Amino acid sequence: MKNISLELYRTFWAVGKTLNITKAARLLFITQPGVSLALKSLEEQLNTPLCVRSSKGVTLTAEGQVLFEEIDKAFLHIETAERKVDSLLNLDSGFVSISAGDTVCNYFLMPLLTAFSEKHPEVRIEITNRTSLETADLVCQRKAELGFVNMKINDERLRISPCMDITNVLVAGKKYSHLAQKPLPLSELSRFPVIMLERKSSSRLQMDEYLEAFGITPDPVFELGSIELMINFVRNNHGLSFIPFELCGHLIDGETLFRVDTDPGLPQALLAMIELKNIPVSHAAYQFKKFVLENIRF
Repeated sequence: MKNISLELYRTFWAVGKTLNITKAARLLFITQPGVSLALKSLEEQLNTPLCVRSSKGVTLTAEGQVLFEEIDKAFLHIETAERKVDSLLNLDSGFVSISAGDTVCNYFLMPLLTAFSEKHPEVRIEITNRTSLETADLVCQRKAELGFVNMKINDERLRISPCMDITNVLVAGKKYSHLAQKPLPLSELSRFPVIMLERKSSSRLQMDEYLEAFGITPDPVFELGSIELMINFVRNNHGLSFIPFELCGHLIDGETLFRVDTDPGLPQALLAMIELKNIPVSHAAYQFKKFVLENIRF
């Protein structure tokens, strides 16, 4: 490819479009001598005449006609590309890829996703449902632009934006509602049936680690795949379970679901948004990130 200035091609395009040096100069907001000088330079670099000047205007040579037709297509593509970029920057289009777990999606992201989509309906949002560990891996592999995790992430490749602290609480159904009258020593937890998330869940791993520090090895009667399922089991008196209060606390109604304080209390976790440090996210993803951080209401 010849190292020819794009401005020379733009000047030639204007001449081919108007077939007049004066009109081309007006179109480009430059002088007529400037147009003539650019044409001469382009012809010299391409080693061929591109147009014939006369008192009536300009006529393109055969080579000039071929060049004009291709340049016209090229500038049309550039104009289309510029319009598409403007569309992305105005959020008239765009795409955001997100990874997060069930509970975070349902109780944290859902209202934010709904509000953002109402404001920017043309932006397409893709959600991948994964655990915190899997989410971090997807972000590192650039398979998700933004991830939401509820565990400590120690990876220098990731930028971490804290969203909120999460407090775990013990909950019970009506059968065990008497336990809500005073704090339950954690040492007595083994006396009751316990329902927990599956071991692949980061929340479960953190809870196991915390309890084991007190010499308590959980032996759950059920290991389930979601917080929603655990809560339904608790409501139907199958045992006690742990839920994130800031996300699911509104479900504790004092009739079918009761909060049981523990002594000592249960561990806190940080809900955070993650992204790659050295790879900029799309404009749509950046605006969604900004929207989330500005609209957290917990």
